Amino acid sequence: MEILLMILKTLFVGLFSAAQLIAVRPAGGDFEKSALTTAGDETKYLQIRADDEGFDTWQPRELRGGYRYGPSMILNKDGSLDIWSAANGPGDLVDLVSYKRYTPGFTACSNEVIALKPTPEGYDYMWTCDPGVIKFGGYYYIGYTTTLDSRGVDNDVCVARSRRPDGPYEKWTGSGWGLMPEPLVEYTDNPESFGAGEPSFVLMGDTLYVYFTWANEKGMATWVATADATDENWPATLQIHGECIPPKDGGDSADVKYVDAFGRFVAVFTEKRFSDESYVAVWESFDGIHFRRSGFVKEHTAKKLHNCGISGRADGHIGTGDPVYLSYAYGGVGGSWGNWSTRLHTVSLSLADAPSTDPSIVSNADMEVIRVKESPIPNVTTVKADKQVYTLTGSEQLWVMGFDSDGYTFPILFGVTFDGYDESVVKIVGSRMYPVGPGSTHVNLHWHGFSGDFVVHVPEDQGRSDGPVC
Repeated sequence: MEILLMILKTLFVGLFSAAQLIAVRPAGGDFEKSALTTAGDETKYLQIRADDEGFDTWQPRELRGGYRYGPSMILNKDGSLDIWSAANGPGDLVDLVSYKRYTPGFTACSNEVIALKPTPEGYDYMWTCDPGVIKFGGYYYIGYTTTLDSRGVDNDVCVARSRRPDGPYEKWTGSGWGLMPEPLVEYTDNPESFGAGEPSFVLMGDTLYVYFTWANEKGMATWVATADATDENWPATLQIHGECIPPKDGGDSADVKYVDAFGRFVAVFTEKRFSDESYVAVWESFDGIHFRRSGFVKEHTAKKLHNCGISGRADGHIGTGDPVYLSYAYGGVGGSWGNWSTRLHTVSLSLADAPSTDPSIVSNADMEVIRVKESPIPNVTTVKADKQVYTLTGSEQLWVMGFDSDGYTFPILFGVTFDGYDESVVKIVGSRMYPVGPGSTHVNLHWHGFSGDFVVHVPEDQGRSDGPVC
């Protein structure tokens, strides 16, 4: 009898763990807070496979251009998928956070909106990029990268929250939530390096796990911190534990989720980024602190990929039976930096007896363009500046917004021109305004047949500022 029981147990474990796939279908249950599962089998290694060549959710276009990279994805209970990405901003502004929702089956999507943008004169005035999103306690939280150094080094992590996925968001101020942001994680190493950024979140019970890049002269590692998710001001409870994934091989940001069916955390990030040999690395952890390499994704993926994300529920869990999606930016349209497409794949998860760690045996796909599954450029009805009167006491970013027939607003990213203004009062370079001398002037704006106007006022006591050298 004992021998028979041992045989049955061996067969059961083998059948469950050797090749058990997470099915691609919506699941029930609480999508905001998943039930915790028992510890996973540490003798097995998590594998991720792209089911096919996927499709593009973003392609640079004449009117929109640019990129959508570093996607953070939340699977909703109805099977719809929310995606936040780093998006290029209008004029000389880079990296806002865009948002859109796809219906189940990707048959349609909402118009894209800007969910999060810099606070003028605030700590994040330069950019808000690399979003990592989680929802708990009734709030969506976006962690993001920002800096006070225009070279893009010495970055820090900030965080904002909203009741709605598309905002408006209030930002962590260092003691509460408001308008003027302060860092969640402040970088303290070599200020000539990238610094801290690219956050990702997982909720385990009442503990929030916060993952972020920590990049100094030694390379781009991933660090982990934890916080008390029951505290409304949980950023104040953050405890940093240090490195959990060592510096990567030409890699970038790690997106982390918890796989309920297999009882482990999974981290995905790209290695050999921007090259023809690029691939998605897969690491795993059983305690959320110590990670090991377990696999890779290269078959069916595009060349020159970077900044990937994997989908999960609102709390950062991949539930049993949930469809799972992998997305990343790739390529370089016209060979120019920043003109990247964004691809999305349905993927399958399984367990194997050994790690799979040699991506050289698999090739990237030589894929043809698969058309974007998104709405066309919105039916614009009017465009205008986000303020009708600007009072300049220093340089200020000018925002031009489009309005469509469905009531959506979105930033106009390219092709805006300005004329008709008094150059003794204001100078406009790109989409940033600089005070020149006291006075008031009307400014006309133009974008593909649409026009608008606004007023710039420079106070009497405002000193001259000629702006940057162009």
